[in-house]
Amino acid sequence: MTQTRSRSISAPIPTSPAAQQVFRRIKRNERLHSDIKSLARASGDHDYIGANAPVEAMAARLGFKSFDLAIADIRCSTIVTFIVVPFAIWQDKVLRGRAIKLRSEAKSAGHHVILVPQAVLQREPRLSNARLVSRSAKLRLDATGVMSVLGHLVEHGASPVSELAELLTHFDPIGAIFGMLVNGDISIDMSEPITPMTLVDLGKRYRS
Repeated sequence: MTQTRSRSISAPIPTSPAAQQVFRRIKRNERLHSDIKSLARASGDHDYIGANAPVEAMAARLGFKSFDLAIADIRCSTIVTFIVVPFAIWQDKVLRGRAIKLRSEAKSAGHHVILVPQAVLQREPRLSNARLVSRSAKLRLDATGVMSVLGHLVEHGASPVSELAELLTHFDPIGAIFGMLVNGDISIDMSEPITPMTLVDLGKRYRS
């Protein structure tokens, strides 16, 4: 009896194909929100706010489930609502039309909306760079470290990441440099893969 009970407990719980599909779509939505957050963090002058309930309600009225579209507000000079459309929806003419209608209705309601296909959001190497940088979002240098980096850039101009890391005593010097990027102190070209030789320049706030 004990052995029978044990096998019963360890057996996998049956899941219907429909439930599996919903689970995959929910996980996809979570990944898209995570990617939006990474890109916002890595920009230095953007902030991920989160879901926009009024726009999500509009999407529901147009027949979208809560996990079909990744809808999120980003703060830059103003608040922008990103509506990220997954591949399957963008490739379906009818569903794509609904997504475009959602953008139109949201704009009419006063939201600053950008419709973004998943392929654009996940364009490489920008996304991988953003994920790498965002992992260092909470790393910070003390005032001496920050001034060492900024002073070097003022004196020598754009410099490789590895060269700047040698100026620091931080336990993760390259991560701390990425933390300065998240903070908007410095800038790099996110359209190219990040390597030790990636050039770092002053952030917008320090440029004349």
